[in-house]
Amino acid sequence: MPRPSVATLYDSGEYRLVESFTIDEMPQFLAREAGFARVPLAGQPEKKATPKWVPIAVLFVLGAGFGALLGLSIKGMVSPPLLPLGWQLVLGVVGLFLVILPVHEGIHALFFKILGARKVGFGYSKKGLMVYAYAQRFVMSLPENALVAAMPFLLISLLLFICWVGVPGLKATWMIIFLLHMLGCMGDFILIGHAWKNRKKAMFTYDDLDEKRTYFFERQ
Repeated sequence: MPRPSVATLYDSGEYRLVESFTIDEMPQFLAREAGFARVPLAGQPEKKATPKWVPIAVLFVLGAGFGALLGLSIKGMVSPPLLPLGWQLVLGVVGLFLVILPVHEGIHALFFKILGARKVGFGYSKKGLMVYAYAQRFVMSLPENALVAAMPFLLISLLLFICWVGVPGLKATWMIIFLLHMLGCMGDFILIGHAWKNRKKAMFTYDDLDEKRTYFFERQ
C-alpha cells in the first residue's frame, strides 16, 4: 500500500481521524493502551483499556533481573570484578543517561530516515517527563511505527550482550543498564502492542511538532 501524504489523509475522503492528542498527553495514551486505566484524552471519547500483559511482562522480567543481580553479588559470580558492585551500579546509571539514552533516541531517528522521513529531530516534554525523536509530518503505518519503536531495544540489547561477554568484569554494570533501559522502553513496547492490537486495520500515524500533536488515521 503506498504511503499517503498528510493532505491525502484529510482530503481524499478515504481516511478518518481516529484520535489525536498533544505530545504532553502521550503518557495518558500509553497508560490507556497498557491497560492501567481507561484514560480519556482531551476532546476524545473514552476508550476501553487494553489488557495489562505488556507492563506485567516487563515488570516480571525486571523483577527477575534484579533478583539475578542480587544473586550475582551474593554468590560472587561477578568475580573477578573490575569495580566493586556499588561502583558498577553507579557506572550503569550514569552510562544509561549519558550514553544509552542519546543512542536510543538516535536509533529512532535513524530508522525514521531509513523509512524516508525528510525532517527528523528531537524534543522533550516537561509535563510528560520524556525526551523523544520525531519525524515531522511523516506518515507511517502502524507496523512501521512498531519497527521504529522496537529497534532501540533490540540493537542496544545486542550491544549489551556483546559487552557482557567481552567485559565480564562489569557484568553488574551491563545488567543494570539492560534492566533500566528495558524499563525506559515501556512506551515503545506499548506502541508495539498498539500496532498488534490494530493489525487488521489499515492505520497510519504522524507527528506535527508545530502543533505538538500526534494523529492516528484509519482507512475506511
